[in-house]
Amino acid sequence: MYDLIIAGGGTAGCATAISAAKQGLKVLIIEKNSFLGGSMTGALVFPMMKNTLKNGTNLSSNFCEELMQKLRNTNDSLIFSDGNYGWFNPENLKCILDDLCEKYKIEVLFDSIVIDSEIKNKNIISCEIYNKGSKFKLQGKYYIDATGNGDLANICGAKWENGDKNGTNQAMTLRFIVSNVNIKKFAKFLREIDKDENISPIYDTNNEIHLSTACTWDNEKWKLKPYFDKAVKEGLLTIEDCAYFQIFTIPNQPSSIGFNAPRIFSPHPLNSLDPKDTSFALRQGRKQIRRLLKFCQKYLPGFESAYISQIAPMLGIRDSRRIEGEYQLNENDILSAKKFNNSVAKSNYPIDVHSYKKNESILDKLSEDDYFEIPLECMKVKNFENFFVAGKIISSTFLAQASLRIIPNCLSMGENLGNHIANLVKNISLK
Repeated sequence: MYDLIIAGGGTAGCATAISAAKQGLKVLIIEKNSFLGGSMTGALVFPMMKNTLKNGTNLSSNFCEELMQKLRNTNDSLIFSDGNYGWFNPENLKCILDDLCEKYKIEVLFDSIVIDSEIKNKNIISCEIYNKGSKFKLQGKYYIDATGNGDLANICGAKWENGDKNGTNQAMTLRFIVSNVNIKKFAKFLREIDKDENISPIYDTNNEIHLSTACTWDNEKWKLKPYFDKAVKEGLLTIEDCAYFQIFTIPNQPSSIGFNAPRIFSPHPLNSLDPKDTSFALRQGRKQIRRLLKFCQKYLPGFESAYISQIAPMLGIRDSRRIEGEYQLNENDILSAKKFNNSVAKSNYPIDVHSYKKNESILDKLSEDDYFEIPLECMKVKNFENFFVAGKIISSTFLAQASLRIIPNCLSMGENLGNHIANLVKNISLK
């Protein structure tokens, strides 16, 4: 019997597990991949989005900073010039999460999924696990779905929504890393085309150059836009390849660049829950990646001898099931900076919708001096007593989810949910 069983060892799942295990709970993580970290490691979602007020006040939980500090100890994380401390090396993060689970005696079953559950009197009694051709049941006092898709919640019969009012999901992305880049040469080029560094900030630190730049098809003012236009005219890229392009250097990988691209092109919206659509997205993404590499090699100085060193094994899926909870966070809560009694996370990240159509993406910001809160009630699954969800699948509207989904929020949610579960278990023991 476990105190806590967590389906999914991604961002929120790991934070919840470690937080609960620090307080003595017996915790099990069931993870479909062969590593922990989810989007951070498997989908190559780095760096973290900045989550601070204008005055520099950090809104994220202690665990977020703790994780980055452990990576900084090995030069695998850094604080960028804008104060964002969430620049990290995804490969070493896998190892750090392994170490933390070992330290706090968290059991982890890799290459495993939950396929069934037993429910009685609004409580999950057990869940059935599939692993390497075998099936077996496990029991816990509390259960958490941190799968990123609401898989356990769906199995348990919880109600959920997916997509906007038309059922349309945000655009998917397949991220990748390119190595053997002459970053010094590339930085010189960026400084020539973006002298004020408003779009392409460059930061010299620890004998390394770190930088970022971007270009999208929704704005004519991007400094790289003329180069993308040329590549489209000559047939090197399609116009859809230009939908979204964002790149970052990587701590402790001095000749590598991480790509938040390509935004997957499809003539129709892709459903994040349809395996045919996600399979198409993986194939289509790898085609677009090869074209983007050729573009970089031809038009971006420093990329002449670059090569693809890693394509993410996981799609970047921005939204999926949103599980019905005791409270549904909405877009008005976000933009009005609403506060709650049982807050599990604070954030001022905007409503950020990536549409698969041109000029239909959304970026609605709240004040840089204020923040909204996410209440615990969004994580408590409606009509269940011992079942919670964590991460981007919590109870929210489509637009609210487009704000709360970022990594710092998921880490904060997980840490505070772990604390809550620990208190519940301790109260049971006292009775």
